[in-house]
Amino acid sequence: MVLRAGFGPASSARKALGSINWLSLRKGFTDYLKSQSYSIDYQRDLIAYLNRYVTSIGSPMDIIGIFSNVQSGRRHLWLGLRVLFNYLESLGVDDDYLNLLRKALPKVQCGIDLNVPSEETIINSLRKVNALSPKYTCLYNLLLDSGLRLVEAIKLFNGLSNAEEVNGFYRVTIGNFRGNKQAYYGYLTKATYDFIRQVNRTPIKVRSASHYYYLNGILAPKYLRKFAFDKMVTLEIPESVADFIEGRVAKRIGAKHYMALRRQADNWYGRYADYISNFRR
Repeated sequence: MVLRAGFGPASSARKALGSINWLSLRKGFTDYLKSQSYSIDYQRDLIAYLNRYVTSIGSPMDIIGIFSNVQSGRRHLWLGLRVLFNYLESLGVDDDYLNLLRKALPKVQCGIDLNVPSEETIINSLRKVNALSPKYTCLYNLLLDSGLRLVEAIKLFNGLSNAEEVNGFYRVTIGNFRGNKQAYYGYLTKATYDFIRQVNRTPIKVRSASHYYYLNGILAPKYLRKFAFDKMVTLEIPESVADFIEGRVAKRIGAKHYMALRRQADNWYGRYADYISNFRR
């Protein structure tokens, strides 16, 4: 690191970079990502976009120049640079310098996607996916059954050892906690449970599944989660119960409240299971 004039050890305990050289920082930044417990896929995405677009940054104009050449993936690059600046801040790089660079970052779309697909859209996606590999067809049906996030649905698909039949459907213990995202259980219909047992001979990886659906023009898994929640509420399942079914619940939930929600989910999920079984037919 090069100390700027006026920022020597006697005048400031904070360091300022003459410029940010990505190649020289990449190894330390990779270790930083691991220390922050980011998911493997998220780490790979950030590093891939920084590798692709960033060489060195010395001033805000360099940030503007970088983004002027980016047509797709702007959000990933934006996130990569934000985390990179956080890493440099943890090393003691001057706050004023980093804040100047942060201000040059363009606004990107990071809001909540409120689009809920129609039944017709889901039907068309099911027709498409039924012509594909059986294990990815099965996983897609599992996503529709459970409303789980892709990473949690794949964990359930890869291991059914904790499955329990309840009121004509199945409840599978997941106990998956990732920061603020967690899922205690996955709920699924008997048909999907039997399908999983037939085809889960080899495990599925999250990145492979996401890429597979994208390449084949299949509606992204996140929209099945939105559809499932919307339909549960339409079927008059309480929102707190629908949240619990989809794994959208506080990690520090009290034991009494947890057991009450599980009992309610066991009682209410059958309504959605009946709907989705008829919907497939």
